[in-house]
Amino acid sequence: MKPLLETIDTRFGTASKHAFSRGNTLPYTGVPFGMNYFVPQTSDQKGSWFFDPHLPIFQGIRLTHQPSPWIGDYSWLLLTPVTGLLGGDSLFHRQSSYDMDNTSFQPHYLKLFSERYQIETQLSPTCYGASIRLEQKQGKALFLYLHAADELTVEQIDKRTLALRQEGETKTNKSPLVMFTALAFSTDILSINQVKQDWRIDLAGAEALVQLATSFISKEQALFNLPRKDFEETKSEAKTSWENLLGRFDVVETGSVDRTFFDHCLYRLFLFPQTFYEVSEQGEEIHIDLASGTIKPGPLFTNNGFWDTFRTSFPLFALIIPEHYRQFLEGFLNSYRDTGYLPKWLAPDERGMMPGTLIDGLIADSACKNMAPEFEEEFLKAMIKTATKADPKAINGRHGLVQYQKLGYLSTDFHESVSHTLDYAYSDFCISTCAAKLGQEELAQAYAQYAKNYQNLFDPETGYMRARDVDDNFRPDFSPYSWGRDYAECSAIQASLGVLHDIPGLIQLMGGKEAFSNYLLKTCQDAPLFETTGYGYEIHEMSEMATAPFGQLAISNQPSFHIPYLFRYSDYPDYTALLIKTLRQKAFHPSWEAYPGDEDNGSLSAWYIWSALGFYPTCPGKPNYALGIPLFDHLRIYLAREDKWLDIYAKQNHSHFNFVKECRLDKILVSTIQHQDFLKAEQLTFTLSWLPSH
Repeated sequence: MKPLLETIDTRFGTASKHAFSRGNTLPYTGVPFGMNYFVPQTSDQKGSWFFDPHLPIFQGIRLTHQPSPWIGDYSWLLLTPVTGLLGGDSLFHRQSSYDMDNTSFQPHYLKLFSERYQIETQLSPTCYGASIRLEQKQGKALFLYLHAADELTVEQIDKRTLALRQEGETKTNKSPLVMFTALAFSTDILSINQVKQDWRIDLAGAEALVQLATSFISKEQALFNLPRKDFEETKSEAKTSWENLLGRFDVVETGSVDRTFFDHCLYRLFLFPQTFYEVSEQGEEIHIDLASGTIKPGPLFTNNGFWDTFRTSFPLFALIIPEHYRQFLEGFLNSYRDTGYLPKWLAPDERGMMPGTLIDGLIADSACKNMAPEFEEEFLKAMIKTATKADPKAINGRHGLVQYQKLGYLSTDFHESVSHTLDYAYSDFCISTCAAKLGQEELAQAYAQYAKNYQNLFDPETGYMRARDVDDNFRPDFSPYSWGRDYAECSAIQASLGVLHDIPGLIQLMGGKEAFSNYLLKTCQDAPLFETTGYGYEIHEMSEMATAPFGQLAISNQPSFHIPYLFRYSDYPDYTALLIKTLRQKAFHPSWEAYPGDEDNGSLSAWYIWSALGFYPTCPGKPNYALGIPLFDHLRIYLAREDKWLDIYAKQNHSHFNFVKECRLDKILVSTIQHQDFLKAEQLTFTLSWLPSH
């Protein structure tokens, strides 16, 4: 039987297109949360979609920092091994077919064979680089082409070492962004030639070990970051780093289900955020502050969209890898110290994407779970400053801040005003939670009141959250099926349920439990209709909802992640288990067409993992979990803070048993789970049933 890591195929979810997503993932090889990932490039003609699992073409190994095709890549470098003379200078002239049956696409190991050049390429990663082993099977001399979008210069350090420099700028802030790359070869460099904007390295021999490392700090730091071990040792260390995290989930008995997709989701969970700091020769953690161009102390992380990951990924980190979570918090605090604002979407610096400032959910969740009490006071100040200080560039913080403070909502003057307003109200809840924990009661009460601002957009006549103008009038041409304009990547149907922090208040607004229950039923039973009003065309999220038989649930995107669990608050609490089990079976597939929509930095994989565990953090910032239905007969998870294992059992876990008869934490019957109780417990036991229990 293969070790777990070798059974994971990193290509799951990569069969995506601009117009339709099955994950929009890349087959990353790297170490968990590494600075760089490595992907075979199959085409330079599809923009961000530069890997196609169905296309057996190899243009080279791409060192990539792309967190999402919608964000795009930066500081990327393509390395293409070839032999002999080529008929032209383009990537098209360099590319080769590769043997798709003789490949390894694994988290810690990449191997493929170039048919044209008869070269086997193997790669094992480190945090800052990789070991690459090249072998030309006929004994012909190797050449290595280097290609980048940025201006690339090459300096020869000695007969076997090169220092590369590529200079670009960040997408939104236009700050200088320089990546230094060191290449150390096991064989002599015969010559270096510039080919238009690219470079060709001629090597002495048919085999070469290439040690690669990058730095965003300096050439000297890149040389210091070079791997020091041979290929197999590097591979072994990368394997160990993955197994340390993957091994915190132990599937003891699968039952009648397959674990392949679950294992793949664990791999996706531990990719983002990515490391953006380095360790100096003196052993100090240092990072470049892109805003000032200066080197500063401490960790920093990037490539993360908090609109996506605060919901599922970070609450799972809090449970499973608290030591990493604490370091992430310190890194995000350094982002604030460097820029004066908490980050929203980092790639590598602030991109200003998506509504709200939803890192607040991560901070409140860490506070209520006591993850890093030493940071809480500074984080509270950072949250308040980010919520109350307008950015003249409209990149950081809250958009439309002055109007929001005046009206208690964003008006139709602002794009996605409803989604922004709901997210700001949630953020105010988060600030209130953190203030209360620190004993600042007056501040806590003030922000608790602001957290009710979502009520300002509820229209009792239609039963939906609707956009208002500055004179308090609802937008007249309303349709609940209209996507965009006032709503971010959804319609009023999904957005109106986006009050994570005050579900009882939302139920009351909607007219009580029966009305709320009927709203949820209609969401699931309705036809997957949509109108393109806000976008003017059909975006891929609309296509994915329309072609999936899940009504208006739209599980393909973040605004719907919590909706199945809202049934726990309705007249039909048993339906949560039915929906979760059905979605697991029908929306996710262990194949290249893996996901129902964008995987988004691990957030959709984390959703699936929560669904497999049998509980879910409906509102990050509240230390409790809603019950779902577990996937496996017996799963153990390692609770690092407690240094112990917790067992999760599913009794009577038959394929046709879609409901939960009862759930016990140790021997106590529970309908929700408190975080601290969970940490203290020994086992969580679900008993499943064919029909609902009531």
